[in-house]
Amino acid sequence: MLKYVPVTLVTIIWGVSFIATKIVVSTFPPYPAAFYRFVIALLVLLPLTKNKSALKSLNAFWAGFWGVTMYFVFENMALIYTNPTNAAIIVSSAPILYVIFTHLIHKQKTTLNQYLGSLLAFTGVALVILNGRLMKLNPIGDILAFGSAMAWVLYTHYILKMPKHDGIDEVFAITFWGVVTLIPFSIFQDPKFQSMLNLAPQVLIGLLYLGVFCSALGYLLWNKSIALIGDRRTTNAIYFIPVVTVLSEKLLLGTPLSFYTVTGTALLIAGLFIFEKDNVKTQR
Repeated sequence: MLKYVPVTLVTIIWGVSFIATKIVVSTFPPYPAAFYRFVIALLVLLPLTKNKSALKSLNAFWAGFWGVTMYFVFENMALIYTNPTNAAIIVSSAPILYVIFTHLIHKQKTTLNQYLGSLLAFTGVALVILNGRLMKLNPIGDILAFGSAMAWVLYTHYILKMPKHDGIDEVFAITFWGVVTLIPFSIFQDPKFQSMLNLAPQVLIGLLYLGVFCSALGYLLWNKSIALIGDRRTTNAIYFIPVVTVLSEKLLLGTPLSFYTVTGTALLIAGLFIFEKDNVKTQR
């Protein structure tokens, strides 16, 4: 069971990250906010990095481009055109998109029950996020949100192509290229690069949480989890992130759990149980 510790920790860390992000983007524009958090991550990883040779890896470049830059660019652009509820649901489709991707590109065996389990889990996530509301389609924003989900699929694809992807040196290289490719977007949105001095305490704490825990530690834990339990199992953990967000908000605000939250979580767990049951069979 210890092999599930990294994915459990990163799910909780990223689930709470939305609260910290909301605080940070009240001061910084979205792209510079992402840039600053990954600069902090880079500074945290730098003294721990022993070998910079991973910086020469083309796969590390593409992993940083898709998993850092384009993930946040698509997500932030999507929120201009669509509402956060739509974006959260669509980005949560990354696991089922990854199942399809690995079936078609990596030629991984995928059963009908695994697809059904993924759909059931996704339905559960949608119930939790919508909480009884109807989803209103916003074509441009919703397509951009799908871009964010697909960016994460491509991030996982490229780190699997790296000989070793779960070490500090490799995560440093991925983060470095993510920071570099974020620069043009950040300059476009905030040419003067707003100073990080004299920040309100809650903004500084939020930024440090995003940089140290969500970016430096989070990407290390995610990549380590892929090495320990596999890419599909780890990617399925994305389903739990919005559930953690909803539950953390309810705990902090003291509001009771709704019927939709309980039902959606039950469907999510049932869907992943069905998926994992067939996943074990296909690996025998």
